[in-house]
Amino acid sequence: MKKTDKKQSKSRQEALNELTAGLEQSIKDFMDGDKYRAFLSKMSHLHNYSLNNQILIARQRPDATLCASYTCWKSLNRQVKKGESGIQIICPSSIKSQSLKDVRDENGRPVTLPDGSVKQEVVERIIPFFKVGYTFDIKQTEGEPLPELCHNLEGSLSDRQKQIKDILLDICPVPVRFQAISGDANGYYDLIQKEIVIDSSLSEAQSLKTLIHEMAHEKLHSADLPDKHTAEVQAESIAFVVCQYLGLDTSEYSFGYISSWSSGKDVKELKASLETIRSTSNEMIDAVEQKLTKAEKPVQAIAEAAETVQKRRCR
Repeated sequence: MKKTDKKQSKSRQEALNELTAGLEQSIKDFMDGDKYRAFLSKMSHLHNYSLNNQILIARQRPDATLCASYTCWKSLNRQVKKGESGIQIICPSSIKSQSLKDVRDENGRPVTLPDGSVKQEVVERIIPFFKVGYTFDIKQTEGEPLPELCHNLEGSLSDRQKQIKDILLDICPVPVRFQAISGDANGYYDLIQKEIVIDSSLSEAQSLKTLIHEMAHEKLHSADLPDKHTAEVQAESIAFVVCQYLGLDTSEYSFGYISSWSSGKDVKELKASLETIRSTSNEMIDAVEQKLTKAEKPVQAIAEAAETVQKRRCR
């Protein structure tokens, strides 16, 4: 390796060390009630980023709500404002390395050339590594507005929001029943019957949130059940993240008991639960978006066809 390459490698490693040095303390800091709520709000918008990068974004720019690369913003017809500094994140990358290798026959013996030398071939290797990358929050950009998946939910659901609930019911791997439930529970996942039951008297918005909460239980806690408090916090946090992404603010309902959950837990345990919340929320959000896209394509095609027919009639 050249001397300059070593210098660049060291500089890159130093930058990575600076980014990762504060992660553990940041995880602890995020676990008090208000900071945890704010962090989950960001997770709903930054769901495509790794947990470490979500934490790095939150540390450097606490008011960040929607981040993307410079190239991505440009593709959305938005431009990073002059003078804005990028938010540092950790990005996977790779380099290609070529070397010569002796060619061997089927018996493992070196293949020789007519002059007696050993035949060699070029072997290419892909060497993975991490580097510092940059992302930008939407407030650091200007240009065309972005389309919203959904507007704020309140007591009842709009047609669009009912469509999202129907999608969740469709992708749910177990049956969902709506019926009167005695007691204080809004719903539950029945481990024996393998079904979700939701109180039929709930408001439409609360019913949607409860559905997501119980779907999280079904996905995470069917076989491997952590302590009850941790399981409830994971499910409620996932419901908060997904609902926040869909436009439903459940913070007043969700955070009554969450703040005490982290007491006595170490960083590894906290981070594991945060990663569980991030990955599960991401899967649910992606599944909804994919179904929405598939549902909208035929409608868009019909609209475009009707517009074409109308134009022909007007000629």
